[in-house]
Amino acid sequence: MPLSSEMTAMQRVLLIEEALERVLDRGPEMSVEPGGEPGTLFVWVIARPYAETRTGHSLHDLARELEALL
Repeated sequence: MPLSSEMTAMQRVLLIEEALERVLDRGPEMSVEPGGEPGTLFVWVIARPYAETRTGHSLHDLARELEALL
């Protein structure tokens, strides 16, 4: 379903969140996995090459930022 002006902001955010899940899941360097709260997804990115430390970014927060820009 494409974004449309007839959608609510929350519907657009959820659609963007689903798209982010698909495009950001890139393997061990950057993967989409559950976050701290049930039902939340984060994109996890390694801190630097060959590091075991990862930083998580909420897909919902990223989707909200993108929706505001659209």
